[in-house]
Amino acid sequence: MKLRVLLTSIFSIAAVGCQAPEAMNGAVSESGKMLTLKTTPLMLTGETASQTANGYWLSVQDEGDIKISNQSEQTIDARGISAEFISSRTDEEGEFFVSLDSNKNRLITYRVKNNTIADIRYGEPLTYSVEGLCLYQPSQQELNVFLLAEDQIAHQLLLSDKSKNGISQQEIRHFPLPPKAEYCVVDDVTDQLFVSEETVGVWAYNARSESQITRIAVDLVTPWGNLVKSSGPLAISQGSLFIAEKDGPYLHSYSIDNIGAHSNQQWQFSSPLYSDTFTISDKQGISLLTLSDDISKNLFTAELMLTPRSNQGNAIMQVAANAETDPMDDNGDAADDPAIWVNLRNPEQSRILGTNKKFGLYSYDLQGKKLQELIVGRVNNVDVRQGFTFKGEAADIAAASQRDRNTIALFRINPNSGEMVTTNEIDTNLDEIYGLCMYKNLNNEFYIFINDQDGRFEQYSVTDDPSGWQAQRVRTFSVNSQPEGCAADDAKQRLFVGEEDVAVWTLDAEPNASSQLELVAAVSEKLVADIEGMDIYRSANAVYLIVSSQGNDSYVVFDAEAPYEYKGRFRVGMNSAKNIDGASETDGLAVTSIPLNKDYPQGLLVVQDGRNLLPNEKQNFKYVSWQEIQSSLNM
Repeated sequence: MKLRVLLTSIFSIAAVGCQAPEAMNGAVSESGKMLTLKTTPLMLTGETASQTANGYWLSVQDEGDIKISNQSEQTIDARGISAEFISSRTDEEGEFFVSLDSNKNRLITYRVKNNTIADIRYGEPLTYSVEGLCLYQPSQQELNVFLLAEDQIAHQLLLSDKSKNGISQQEIRHFPLPPKAEYCVVDDVTDQLFVSEETVGVWAYNARSESQITRIAVDLVTPWGNLVKSSGPLAISQGSLFIAEKDGPYLHSYSIDNIGAHSNQQWQFSSPLYSDTFTISDKQGISLLTLSDDISKNLFTAELMLTPRSNQGNAIMQVAANAETDPMDDNGDAADDPAIWVNLRNPEQSRILGTNKKFGLYSYDLQGKKLQELIVGRVNNVDVRQGFTFKGEAADIAAASQRDRNTIALFRINPNSGEMVTTNEIDTNLDEIYGLCMYKNLNNEFYIFINDQDGRFEQYSVTDDPSGWQAQRVRTFSVNSQPEGCAADDAKQRLFVGEEDVAVWTLDAEPNASSQLELVAAVSEKLVADIEGMDIYRSANAVYLIVSSQGNDSYVVFDAEAPYEYKGRFRVGMNSAKNIDGASETDGLAVTSIPLNKDYPQGLLVVQDGRNLLPNEKQNFKYVSWQEIQSSLNM
């Protein structure tokens, strides 16, 4: 697992400003000039307003009411709640809204039903003053809110308003913001949080709670960028980001992609409007902008015809973790690679093996409780094969890469109970061993593949005799740069190997076969380096290769037979009902297609989690039902 670049310093702005506009996602109008955008005043009062799904108006006022007004702008319902901000999303019940109850400094959620304000829920009072608020909905099962605090800290909270007693809110993470950052908006499709820094410009952050805190410049104030005087309120519509300037009558739009947003168009308002708040409602191909003027305090609207976003298909599906293991005993980067041992007599008693690369090898039950720990040193990758013998008696075998001595550590597994016992180690000719996987061929012969960080692989045959397990090196081959993950498809005698920054390759797994590498998939926008753990899911109807795409915290699925068609990708997200966070920066993974229990009727995927949140604890492993993955990817 490689370290990623941390938060860009505010003092790097000058360096960013020296780049060409294209390099910093700068703003240059397609027409080469600023257009005029007609604005129309509303008769409504309020600091913020938004049009609801039925065409009515919702408005809030810090020293007034939350109101619903009809299309003639007449008030038809009002609640005596002084409120700030409007951010909205939709769920199975329809559109809902979140604002800040400014009198008691607490969140409030509500809906508009039958032209009335309904289902009002309140959160616990906040301990900090809020300058900005925006919702983020990574999946239909999860809702987050970003709160920009007065002390330049962003707080990301997990929200639920399903209880009649109020809003359940739990902070997931917090991170620093630049000064005068008071506006934000989130694009759920690309998981990007956009934050407006008034005197500098707009920044894009990764909105996912599992991600590192990094940012890139979207556009900056002149002379470094193309914002004329300042940066102000933000809104998103049809895959475009809109920035309204706070100190001038200007509006800018940007096409959003997976790495930021790129300039598209600029307008000057027909009225001398200095926007303080800003919302957009999408209605039948028309995007209706609702803006408040910081000087006159009046509300204005403007209409834009926008082409629907074309990159909706780039959204990465999210599946929830069903369970998680106990945390590691060691701090920092400790957990690395899992393997699944199936109890063939009683699948519900199956076990998950997991390496602690600072300590040893653990095993867990299907609820994630630690059952066993073997203090065997820095074991990195682990794999399992079943149906072997040890000194002539039935046994299953596990192998792990032992980095203290550059050996392969072997473990005997009781085929009835799953209890592990250390046996012996196999010496290798490698200098910095790293990844490992096992292979059992159609003749019930057992093999271990192990690699070195310089790209070399060695294949060992493991046999049983009266003195125990013996090993012999039977083949070598290599890739051009650092590998780690590998997986063997026993039924088709194929080996898949990952070259971390380059590609996934395949070759014949038999020791006397050609070592010619065949390309499965190169690093790309879909398969993002580092390429880490991988495993084979084989059922009666399909066989898949699952690969950890560590660079964007996702998992990519390919057909495991030529031509190795790409099937889709997904992320492991939060299970808010069970208070289990998602998975990020995954090193190793393991999968089985064998039904284990009612939670895993079509098998189980286990992934290492590089950041263990809810609460913030030491690393662990997450369990995911294959049935959920199959359903999400429509496989």
